[in-house]
Amino acid sequence: RLARHLQAHVEAYQLGEVMVESGFRLESEPDTVRGPDVSFIAADRVPPEGLPDGFFPGAPDLAVEVVSPGDTEAEIQDRVMDYLTHGSRRVWIVRPRRRTVTVHGSDGTARVLSEADVLDGEDVVPGFILSLQELFA
Repeated sequence: RLARHLQAHVEAYQLGEVMVESGFRLESEPDTVRGPDVSFIAADRVPPEGLPDGFFPGAPDLAVEVVSPGDTEAEIQDRVMDYLTHGSRRVWIVRPRRRTVTVHGSDGTARVLSEADVLDGEDVVPGFILSLQELFA
């Protein structure tokens, strides 16, 4: 559901590319690859010839991870740190069971949003707003 809303907004305003379960090569030799559930790359980072066939070199501007029942907090924090230390500007951790989204910023801040709140793309995905009540409906 989040990917659908994000995709519609990004396409409408030609902000870049939204991908679902795509790989990002964060480091080479040895390779460190992460595959967020949903990701966004700003238009100025998309090569003129389009997205590569393989892994995208570097981190997405926005990485979204949807927490599964088997995920541990340590695994989640490792993913957040990998994305942020390699250049992601925001990481959203969606917890469907708790009905929350934790927004992690590149400055090290984190805030937890509940159903009464609105998810805001801020300066990463300008103009994107989604009620968490609608997300978790």
